[in-house]
Amino acid sequence: MIKKVELLLNAIHYCWYKADYKRHLLTNKLNPFMLLGEIPAVKRKFEQQGTSHKEVVNGLWCDERFGFSIKVSGGGLTIIMFMLIWAVFLMLNSLLTHPIGFSWKPFLVCLGLAFTICHLAVFQKDRYMSYFRQFEKWTSQQKLKFGLLALSFTVGGIALFIYSFRFLYF
Repeated sequence: MIKKVELLLNAIHYCWYKADYKRHLLTNKLNPFMLLGEIPAVKRKFEQQGTSHKEVVNGLWCDERFGFSIKVSGGGLTIIMFMLIWAVFLMLNSLLTHPIGFSWKPFLVCLGLAFTICHLAVFQKDRYMSYFRQFEKWTSQQKLKFGLLALSFTVGGIALFIYSFRFLYF
């Protein structure tokens, strides 16, 4: 059971990483920082170093270990997990006729729980890197299946979070 949850969270993390990576490649032409590479002095400096401005910018975004895309997808995964845990907490609290009043403590506990789950299942010792290598070998049918799963997880998590507002008690 835990391995399946770990696989699911890593698959969602991978799909979000790939989506953000593709979004970056699509917006490269509109990125104003890409124009810096057209300045002759900057262009010469990059050529002396044996690289180009585009390669450096893509490296900043697309690095699987420290890139912006991996940070965005990791943060998104943690936020969606928090939304799910918070929604379940609000519904259970309402079902039990509000034994826990609204304060910052349950909010922080849910946030800590979401971060702990994501850390243990995805981020600890860069566990996601081994899953990423496994996911790179997916067929297009598997990519579509897990992409739709990641999309439904995101939409469902946000919808459940919004629905849980009706159980909020002050």
